[in-house]
Amino acid sequence: MTVFPMKYDGSNTLQDMSATDLQRLIYNLQTAYANQITAGGDGYVFVGSGQTSIGSASDTSATQQTNQTAKGINDGIIQGYPSYPGVGSETDTTYAYRQDRTTPSAPNADTFNYDGMIYFDSANDHIEPFSTEAELAAVIIDQAITNMRTGDEVGSYRVATSTPSNGGAGTWASKGTFFVDSLYAGSSTVYNLYLKLSLDSPPGSDVSPVGIENANGHLIEKNIAKDQELITDLLLPALTRKMSSGLYYSVATSVSGINRGAFTDTKLSGTTNTQNFTGANYNAAGFYQSISTPSGSAGTVSTYYLNMLA
Repeated sequence: MTVFPMKYDGSNTLQDMSATDLQRLIYNLQTAYANQITAGGDGYVFVGSGQTSIGSASDTSATQQTNQTAKGINDGIIQGYPSYPGVGSETDTTYAYRQDRTTPSAPNADTFNYDGMIYFDSANDHIEPFSTEAELAAVIIDQAITNMRTGDEVGSYRVATSTPSNGGAGTWASKGTFFVDSLYAGSSTVYNLYLKLSLDSPPGSDVSPVGIENANGHLIEKNIAKDQELITDLLLPALTRKMSSGLYYSVATSVSGINRGAFTDTKLSGTTNTQNFTGANYNAAGFYQSISTPSGSAGTVSTYYLNMLA
């Protein structure tokens, strides 16, 4: 049975909170998770080493190649140029993607009792505190994860070449370069990892659930700000512990779960062939060179996706 936290109504009596009443609390929880991962805490995604590997991507480019034949000073007639070698290929950078999938310890009984909320147990006709993470998930945690995945996206990542606009107007923070697609002669496209920190207009309103005051057992309204104990000590750890249920990411060449941005490795697809003699003149020593240089338009080598796994 799903149970909802209780609140004081206008006449100072207790009643169940509605899904609408919980919107601001859930949003504040999402912003707390966003703050956690932007600071490199449990759940954050990065490029480098350590933690859990979630995939890799390689940036390749076409390269100029040269075939050459040596000519001595007294070789006589001009020799023929060697065949054109065709352009080559090289891997410029391989990016290793990681996620910190560390989870905190489960909240203990005191945390549930004194940092948490109460609900009405209709089966036994009495009031008691939430006591399990499953109870929290049913009304708060799962909705926060759904919002991150398919709603306002606060607390989740995207890969893009510029600031995203998904999930409604809000603040996205660049977490740095995620992939650079370089081409011959220095041209490149930079893809950044973005994290959504907040919305311009938060949903709902400040509705405080009721909990137990640690000092004397009295009922009090709980502060729902993201830096207060209800979120920091109870809801945020409970959310982080459900990371595998929708907050895991991967990088792959196919979409699995939800596509959070594509990035592409390309290289020039054409070839320009030229010839060159390196000597001062054809009576001097030097090299006959046949040169293949990358040119033309960029062709796709591989397309990668940042996936938000199910």
